[in-house]
Amino acid sequence: MKGNLLRTWALWVRGLILALLSVSLVALFTQYAHAQVRFAKTYGGSSAEHAYSVRQTSDGGYIVGGWISPVVATIDDVFLIKTDANGNVQWAKTYGGTGYDYANSVQQTSDGGYILAGETSSFGAGGRDVFLIKTNASGNVQWAKTYGGTGNDYAYSFQQTSDGGYILAGWINSFGAGSWDIFLVKTDANGNIGSCGIVGNASPTVTTPPVTVNTPSPSDSFLSLTLGSPSLTVTSPTLTVTAPCPLSDDNELGISESCKPVSGFITQYKGGIKVSGSGEFEVKVYNVSGVMVKSAKGKDEFKLELSRGVYFVEVISGDRVLREKVVIR
Repeated sequence: MKGNLLRTWALWVRGLILALLSVSLVALFTQYAHAQVRFAKTYGGSSAEHAYSVRQTSDGGYIVGGWISPVVATIDDVFLIKTDANGNVQWAKTYGGTGYDYANSVQQTSDGGYILAGETSSFGAGGRDVFLIKTNASGNVQWAKTYGGTGNDYAYSFQQTSDGGYILAGWINSFGAGSWDIFLVKTDANGNIGSCGIVGNASPTVTTPPVTVNTPSPSDSFLSLTLGSPSLTVTSPTLTVTAPCPLSDDNELGISESCKPVSGFITQYKGGIKVSGSGEFEVKVYNVSGVMVKSAKGKDEFKLELSRGVYFVEVISGDRVLREKVVIR
């Protein structure tokens, strides 16, 4: 008797849930069926303009990020447009250098400014690097950073974090376990990653392009939706985690396993470092802010003089890269 009551109660609850779900779906489709276009705008000129990200801003307007080609003598530049609540342009800016510069994501920051994440070949360590640009509320650059190595490194999503910094996600082949790896970067409010040599400073050229705004007349149509139940295959891949930018001091030099030499070696002495290797190689030295302070090319062995401080040393030999953190006392 008790079992029959429980089964009856379970069937009644399941029927109630299905009924509520059906009502919710009907209400949702009815809402979209009666949705109307509030406004539609096009923004552009004689160039090719592309938008990849849009967010509503605190004033009810919108911020649009993407890229434009060409502007002046550059190839492709980051493109940022600020509109009011009706899509009218308040201002527009481009940011870039002599290479390819793209914004894949944009967001308004807690101070009322904007942050853009994407990729650049105009600045950085080589190939394409992750590109992060911070502007004020008027689109003027406050700082710009690159993150990456000599390969190709991209950022496609980011978020301002509760401590005022930023978290970026993308993919990379400069570091990692091989081929393309997921790239996750956490920065402070100024785009820095502690004492990390993969961070570079960039100085993009800013222009204010003329933007032609048109108001097309799109036609409204009702959608015929088919609901399906796809069969998904779920796997649990085994991931290798590496740290191209070690932040802990596990020993005197703070060298993590992922940064230990695979060929050649770096030794420190009072007043500098000695770099030894086999054949020709290039050495780049970065300070704790990610600024390159010295670079040199040599063969087999040579010395570099450095003042007291903490540095990240990068040795490039062919397709092999060695990175170490050194402390000159």
